[in-house]
Formats: sequence, C-alpha cells, structure tokens
Amino acid sequence: MSAAGGDDHETRPGHWADPLDELRVENLHRITPTLYRSAQPRRADMAALRSLGIRTVVSLRSFNDDKKVFAGTGMRLVRVPINTWSIDDAKVLRALLAIREAQKQGPVLIHCMHGADRTGVIAAVYRMAVQDWDKDSARHEMLRGGYGYHTLWRNIPRYIERLDPAKMRHALSHAPVIPVVS
Repeated sequence: MSAAGGDDHETRPGHWADPLDELRVENLHRITPTLYRSAQPRRADMAALRSLGIRTVVSLRSFNDDKKVFAGTGMRLVRVPINTWSIDDAKVLRALLAIREAQKQGPVLIHCMHGADRTGVIAAVYRMAVQDWDKDSARHEMLRGGYGYHTLWRNIPRYIERLDPAKMRHALSHAPVIPVVS
C-alpha cells in the first residue's frame, strides 16, 4: 500500500490511469491518450504539461481561477467550479461537457487542489459515462488508485452509489454543444 492511500504502482491494474511521476507534476496521471488528471499545477509544471500536448486545462476549483498560473502559456483555461461538499449531476455533466469539447482541440488536463476528490469524481464518472466502466471498477480506481482520496468526503462515494451512469451517458450524448467560457 502506498502512502497516498492507494495500491503500489507494481500492483496497479493495467486499465487504471498511468502515473507520470517522472514529469514531477503533483499527482499527474494519464487517464486516456487525451485526458490527464493532476493536482493544482504550478508555473514550473508548464513545460511538462506542454510535452504531453495538453492544450486545455479544466479547473474544478471553486475559489481559485488559475489565471496567473496559466497566463502566457498558450493553454486554454476552462473553469467548472465544483465545491467538494456539493457534487451533483448538473455540475458533473458540465465538467464532462467541458472535457468533451476541449478534447476536440487536443489533450486535456483536469485538476482540483489535490487532484484527488473533485478530480476523482469527474474521472470516475468519465470512466462510467464515456468509457462504459461498471460502477464498482470506477469507484475502486477512484478510492484505491493512489490519487490521495480524502475519506472525510463521504458524500463522494455516496454520490457515485446514487449515480445512474446510463442517464449521465444519455445526458452527455444529447447535450447541445455550448461554447465553454474560459
């Protein structure tokens, strides 16, 4: 068991997000070839993120707009503010729509402060609604994937338990294309 609250890299299932520790960006993992997750990036992380081809960053933070961090980087910043204590289908759908639209331009990074809780929920629902993972597999990766999930957020597993992945998939596939405001 790793200190981050998940399985050691050697025992990680191969279909889980790949840790990219060598790039030295906090909690950076590749979910798919065009979707990454991390903790709050710093200015010093921009070269590593550019090396992955990341063109858009979707920030899930409510109280930090990231403008200073990404100013002049050439990366588009999209904010989808989510409070950790108040996660619901409407907010998750907005995040998934932002990811979907941004992926049309190239690789996308999603992040929150630690890259664990809000980012974990969005990654888990992405796994279910977009990649057709079953709920148990997505929840297991979210909680045991080594991303640092904070057990104090008991509402997050409860949200996942109540989630109807088919309904979210339907909402995502039938949502109108709405320009995402940066």
